[in-house]
Amino acid sequence: MTRLSRGMGNSVRRPNCLLQEFSMLRCRLVFHCIISLVVLLGDSLPADAQQTTVFGPISADSLTGVLREVTVPSGNPGIGDVISVLTGLEVATAPLGSPSGGFVYSYDEGVGAPLRRSSTFGPQFVERALTTGRGTTSFGLNVFNATYDTLSGYPLDNLRVATFRGPQPVISSSTLSMRLRSMTAALFGSVGVTDSFDVAVAVPIVRVGVNARMVQEEPGVGTAVLLSDGFSTGLGDIAVVGKYRFWRNRDERSGLAALVTLRMPTGNEDDLRGIGAWRTMVGLAASAELGRLAVHANGGYEFWSESVTLSNNQPGPFDEVWGLADQVQYGGAVEVEVHPTITFTVEAMGRLVRDSGRLDTVSFDTELSPELGVDGVDLLQVTSGHLRKFILVPGVKWNLGGNRLLSFGLRMAQADTGLRDTLTPLVGFNWTL
Repeated sequence: MTRLSRGMGNSVRRPNCLLQEFSMLRCRLVFHCIISLVVLLGDSLPADAQQTTVFGPISADSLTGVLREVTVPSGNPGIGDVISVLTGLEVATAPLGSPSGGFVYSYDEGVGAPLRRSSTFGPQFVERALTTGRGTTSFGLNVFNATYDTLSGYPLDNLRVATFRGPQPVISSSTLSMRLRSMTAALFGSVGVTDSFDVAVAVPIVRVGVNARMVQEEPGVGTAVLLSDGFSTGLGDIAVVGKYRFWRNRDERSGLAALVTLRMPTGNEDDLRGIGAWRTMVGLAASAELGRLAVHANGGYEFWSESVTLSNNQPGPFDEVWGLADQVQYGGAVEVEVHPTITFTVEAMGRLVRDSGRLDTVSFDTELSPELGVDGVDLLQVTSGHLRKFILVPGVKWNLGGNRLLSFGLRMAQADTGLRDTLTPLVGFNWTL
């Protein structure tokens, strides 16, 4: 927790700080009015029924609006927009899975026909350097279902967004409880343009749901509960992938390839399905296969056409604006052929979003509202930090017969300073023609 002081000893105060304190006072007055309404509504009820009054569900025209409307009266009005940005960032940048086909072929002049070059079926997410072969096409589907647990390490079912302090330790508090979930169905198609060059397209269909509950409590006075919820279904950010293998060994089971991935801003930013920026990832893939074992490594840098603004936009000492832009991606995978029809995989992947902040509880003293008995406040705000993510993915691919593959996996979050789902199951299907 960060603690600052903003008392009478400050001889110079910035105009924007005065505006911020006025904004906080206004939100505090709204909060006080809500609690007063609770008391008035409870006057005609028995004493044991005067504790809590529920308002809502509050209507909104977008998921960003859902989070904004339920948090504005809390005394920390900008936190809803911050949560919206971090949610959209997670949904839009989460890996969709490798669009490459599970079967790798190349034309053998001695035989006069294409021959399969790899005994394994490829990782779930990490790209292998091997290309599928000229004229080879494949189609696939990956389905993920995420229910998020924490945000910057804070549990989503108990986010203390604002606490006002005074003569009593706590004179009022606002606690946000959320259920955030997303389901993504990523449709893939790829084609081998030449034996060394593949092109693929991934089209994500995303459903995002939000259930929010704000509990505003004033000890000895009453409690108000504000409810809001909503869901949205539609396109996410479409991806176009190009892979060019520029080196291979003699048996064509190992190689190096250049990767270029273009993500288009087709996802609705207000409904948390995209971030509103064109993104271009340039990277390398390396693969080596020996017997039944295959190892792969990826690394790349993703350029964003514009930054994603993350700001407290609210009362408090941290009124900076962060421009989230660009990310570093890396990953590795090990495949083992345990049977001609079954491949086990273990993958590790990480990403780092540059110039990003993270949430922290900031505590500071202020004389902003002595008439309401407030001399300090604790706010959940954006502070300096990095958005880092690291996951492990154990999985299996099973040949159903012919060139059809069924895959299962489990994304396991190991380190995550943003929006985190501890365990995300994956089911996929791939068919190579």
